[in-house]
Amino acid sequence: MRATSESAEWIFLATSLGLEILSAACDQASSPRRPHFALFGMLLAIAAVFISIGELIYRGKRERVVLRRCGMLWWFYHPPPSRHTPFGTLPDIYGLVAGISQCICSIVQYVYCLRHADSPFKASLLPAIFLMCLGGSRLSNKRMNANTTEKKDSWEHFR
Repeated sequence: MRATSESAEWIFLATSLGLEILSAACDQASSPRRPHFALFGMLLAIAAVFISIGELIYRGKRERVVLRRCGMLWWFYHPPPSRHTPFGTLPDIYGLVAGISQCICSIVQYVYCLRHADSPFKASLLPAIFLMCLGGSRLSNKRMNANTTEKKDSWEHFR
């Protein structure tokens, strides 16, 4: 099961990265004379947000998180037997927020293109850069975990 869930996380990451890069490229190529690029960029950004939300839902179901109230805030927490920690890490939340910000920028740019005006800003590559760094971090952690497992196995051999 671990290999399946790990490959699913890589599929989510690769899909999000591809959609964010394509969305940023379409946003850069759009202009008032070429509004179809802005439309494609907006649709790709919306799809990337849905992929990010889908990944969080997938991980939440896999980890069996529950919705609980802590003070005035409602949040998802890991089940009580193991730990009462909140669900989601800072990179998870930042990835979702960055995807939503890219989506908002794409929507604004599309509206400006429909009105035949120049957009006040172009798309940011920040979500794509973040996803590349997240992928590198996951590869690094996987390599470190593999090395730790190898060392443990070699010490067990000598016992």
